[in-house]
Amino acid sequence: MNSSASYCTILVLPLAPEAGRMGQTDEVLMIRVLLVDDQPIVRHALRGRFHLEPDLEVIGEASTGSEALSLAQTLTPDVVLMDIEMPQMDGIEATAALHRVVPQSAVVILSIYDDAQTRGRAQAAGAVAFVEKRGATDALLAAIHLAAGQADK
Repeated sequence: MNSSASYCTILVLPLAPEAGRMGQTDEVLMIRVLLVDDQPIVRHALRGRFHLEPDLEVIGEASTGSEALSLAQTLTPDVVLMDIEMPQMDGIEATAALHRVVPQSAVVILSIYDDAQTRGRAQAAGAVAFVEKRGATDALLAAIHLAAGQADK
């Protein structure tokens, strides 16, 4: 593989059959996404990019794991896009808590760390996908759609 090529890792795990539902709007099956990242510029960029997708709706943003838990319980998103490194409660801990309290929401980890140990921790916490931040946008969108499909089952 060319060392300058972008890549990502998508880690997918099956969810319970009763998990999830996607909102229906104007005949387009909308995927409701909660963005969780402590960097406002990252959330802003993701929101802007997702606005271009006809089937993605950003329903909320959080800057900490604790805030994500609170919003997810209220908003019940289809997909939570979760950063790992955040103050107060990191994304791995927040993912495990979300998996317990909002099991119908699928978590996609978006991280600058792409090593086996971090991927394993994300998987153990209940994340259904893992995407490296330096990866291609198409890979992130594919992971979100894949996670939403699992959450819908």
